[in-house]
Amino acid sequence: MDETKLISKACENLLINCANLSKSEKLIILSEKEEHGWYKKDLSEVVYNFAKNFCLKVDLLEVAQPQNDSRDKIIELIDKYDCALFFARIGDQDRFENNIYKTKRVMSYVKDKSSLISTFGTTSNQAMLEIKKIINNLIINSEKIEITCPLGTFVQGKIDNQFKDLNTEVSVNRFPVVVHAPILASNFSGKVVLANYLTPTGSKVYIPECIKLDKPITANLDSGKILGFVGDKNIVRKVEEHYKYVSDLFSIDKNVVHSWHAGIHPGIKYNNSIHENPDRWSNTVFASPKFLHFHTCGNYAPGEICWMILNHTVKIDGKKLYENGILKVKSFQQIIDCINKWEDLKILYDL
Repeated sequence: MDETKLISKACENLLINCANLSKSEKLIILSEKEEHGWYKKDLSEVVYNFAKNFCLKVDLLEVAQPQNDSRDKIIELIDKYDCALFFARIGDQDRFENNIYKTKRVMSYVKDKSSLISTFGTTSNQAMLEIKKIINNLIINSEKIEITCPLGTFVQGKIDNQFKDLNTEVSVNRFPVVVHAPILASNFSGKVVLANYLTPTGSKVYIPECIKLDKPITANLDSGKILGFVGDKNIVRKVEEHYKYVSDLFSIDKNVVHSWHAGIHPGIKYNNSIHENPDRWSNTVFASPKFLHFHTCGNYAPGEICWMILNHTVKIDGKKLYENGILKVKSFQQIIDCINKWEDLKILYDL
């Protein structure tokens, strides 16, 4: 498919399939300035032009990088529109809050034109929502869940029936669909081996936002509470100081592991070095099935400090849903049936 057709397919997927916009509705596109290194102008420009040609009433506004008062500066503005499309991190800050905005919001994890026209942006949004629902049901209706990783992570738990309805989804439409529903960690215990970096969750802004782990350390947890960190004493001290700093800054419980979820979209690509910008790396690759992440530090989703677990294995009732960072789509008939309905999913999951 040539680039023009790919652009059309991706923009329809975003504006119609995801945002559910119809002609003459009012759309505002908030585009983070390219100088911040996260979103490229070519993305907002191509979507803006498509929206205009689709006869939407569309405005394009450049915005700065996130601050802790970003919401206050934009809420009155975007409530004048039918939909606000965020090519900007500020759209992700309040993703779990339901009663703030009147306007429909779409948060894009596509960050440039190249990603937009790849399988990440062109795979049918409805198809991804359908496969996500199946994965949600498989996890939530299981009796026992086990999470492991090659570094030694071993966490076990279950989903208490009374908490099923509390696994609330984000209040913003995500594009693309990138993760299954967050699973509350209050019934999970064990150990999580942390490596590379601790990164922020994209909720609040603080500096330093990332902590480099020169060696892996282990976080011990019991029923969703951090009991302590074990490993190199200097690294442990640095991590403990970071947790204290962030928790004191926002007056939150530093020992809470609130929830976890894994990526479901293998179309995501990240070609930069982790070390160049660990926050951007974490914020991008969390969509990939290769990563599972925990929301920690704060008794709310998504918390403030993220644990990124590479090449995890997740067993539900003894059966592998993920194995070494691969979503086992061929192991569950419900997933196979879904994929066989959608040509896009056959391509995405190579089935």
